[in-house]
Amino acid sequence: MIALSFVETHRYAYPVTTTGTGTALTVAKKSGDPYLVFLTQESFDDQVVYLGLGCDVEIDRHATPPGRQTTTGLGYDLIGRRIFGAQTTSNANIVYAFDPTTEAEVLALDLSASTDPGFQPTGLATNGLFLLRTDGQEIELRTMGGFKLAQKSFPGRSIKGITSSPWSWTFVDGATDEIVVINPLGTEIASAPAPGSAGGCGAVAYNHFHAGENEPQQWICPLGTVDTIPGSIHNPDTPWDPEPWSGRHRLFVANDIDQIIYAGYLSVN
Repeated sequence: MIALSFVETHRYAYPVTTTGTGTALTVAKKSGDPYLVFLTQESFDDQVVYLGLGCDVEIDRHATPPGRQTTTGLGYDLIGRRIFGAQTTSNANIVYAFDPTTEAEVLALDLSASTDPGFQPTGLATNGLFLLRTDGQEIELRTMGGFKLAQKSFPGRSIKGITSSPWSWTFVDGATDEIVVINPLGTEIASAPAPGSAGGCGAVAYNHFHAGENEPQQWICPLGTVDTIPGSIHNPDTPWDPEPWSGRHRLFVANDIDQIIYAGYLSVN
């Protein structure tokens, strides 16, 4: 397995304080623009909060759809342009989806018939072709309609969140405090120590709307503009240092203990 490190580029304070039972992240488009989408457990209706991708700026927020207050996983359907959610403690066998623009629920899948007894989702991911749900040491692979294709165990793991990534999936492990990349067959191919306090990993999201070679290692905040000065870390023409693993990209890792979302990328040690 490839040993990686997480290189921090910026961070966010949690826009709301968690009660500690679950946090979810994804990157999604709302009204045509991409945002980092954050949700954590609150005392009353949980809020879906939309944050800028390059800076700690809140753009919008709304309550989860009625009855979806225990959401612990979010994943953006790049094809259908919907945000899928998984819940725990209540409605644990339901996967639902809402339109981030209208904020209305548009789909609910009852997975009771094919879910192992006691399965309590801790994370959800989708790439528009498949759905993944996690429960500690287990990952389910399903079609977008909810049909169960496979399930795999990861002994010793405590998977707290998962995201789709190019030709792979990436999860965070709350037991080992790692970011772990797996291939489509579920084989672990790379890992890195997660940022933040031990035991705090709550969620992870990959930015599929990353601008590639046109994106600087670090944005200028609060405007999110770029710098044209040669050699500046804010200039997209400046090579990222250290060099990213498998091309320029951006990951977001939520830490419930720190109440911080760490943004950065993976690099070979």
